[in-house]
Amino acid sequence: MMRLQQSGREELPLRGGRREARGPDLISFLPDAVLCSVISLLPIKEGARTQILSSRWRPLWRSAPLNLDTCGRSISKAVLSRILSGHRGGARCFNVSYSVLGGDSATLDGWLRSAALDNLQELDFWFSSSASPRPLVPHSTLRFSSTLRVAKFNYCKFPDGTAHQIHFPNLQQLQLCSVTISEDSLHAMLAGCPVLDRFELTYGHEGPPRPLMPPAALSFSSTLRVAKFVRCRFPNTAACQVHFPSLQHLELEMVTIRECSLHAMLSRCPALNSLILNYTYGFSQLIINSPKLKRADVLKKKKKKKKRVEMYFGRSDTEIRLDELIVVNAPCLEILHHRGPYEDSMEITIISARKLKVLGCITESIFRLELCTTVFNVLTDCMMLEWQL
Repeated sequence: MMRLQQSGREELPLRGGRREARGPDLISFLPDAVLCSVISLLPIKEGARTQILSSRWRPLWRSAPLNLDTCGRSISKAVLSRILSGHRGGARCFNVSYSVLGGDSATLDGWLRSAALDNLQELDFWFSSSASPRPLVPHSTLRFSSTLRVAKFNYCKFPDGTAHQIHFPNLQQLQLCSVTISEDSLHAMLAGCPVLDRFELTYGHEGPPRPLMPPAALSFSSTLRVAKFVRCRFPNTAACQVHFPSLQHLELEMVTIRECSLHAMLSRCPALNSLILNYTYGFSQLIINSPKLKRADVLKKKKKKKKRVEMYFGRSDTEIRLDELIVVNAPCLEILHHRGPYEDSMEITIISARKLKVLGCITESIFRLELCTTVFNVLTDCMMLEWQL
């Protein structure tokens, strides 16, 4: 028989010849609002399971802000509909994967109209990439305009009339992946996100040639700090005219961009401290001349921040590839990481980078390496150099 000791600790029955004791359940004494906040941070299944803990916890899940993420989980449309119909606590996150949606835009529209998703802060839905034509973005998306902080639209189509109505005054992160949208609508959408902090635009696997990115994609807010563009061609004129006063991180992946456009764009990013070029083509020379350029990277082994520039290049018989890298002035740079096909020929010149510590992935095909006043014409004995400057 259990009995409560004078100290307030609950003493459990004998087990294995000894008594076990545990403290009182202090968590259950917390206010409902606090417990609901804790539950809302749990995945959907774990959040629902809190109902079995005790009678005190049983009603909390239905009134806690919903954190509904179906990614990587086996859940049917019927189960999802029952969750939404039985929940009354509003929602924090609604993430629906293509394995649930398929190409069913009508069902998604019905879910988004549910009262359970009131005050939604994060919206992320994926239609099937094989759905043809592209499913339409539901009009019900507009009802979250004042509350959304994160919006990710994948494999869908924006009706021209709807996109012009989109205004997300509090949206901080926007991701468009394989969406069909007119240039006017894209411009109107970005203009309606005045505090946007992160923007990612990804095209599908069409090609070659890669699709031309509309100039409107570069008309984002002056508050933007992180931008990523994937599988597209940069418009030459727009890249030379833009100005990104707050941009700190720029990533181009499988992008074609002319040399003059790349240099012009980089020169108009005064706050840039991170540059990643991942299988990016169209330029034979890259000049780094930035007092702030660095790449903040948390290394798992050393658990220490490093300042880094990363460049990855693949083989291409049709694209112009980098063959000359010049670092003119990069006082914050610590790691310059270049990786490409071993048969490539390249010249690397480091004029001023006083904090540079590691120059990696240098192969025997790098036939000229200049470090300040030291010139190496042939490198045959090593595949990786680490320089402590």
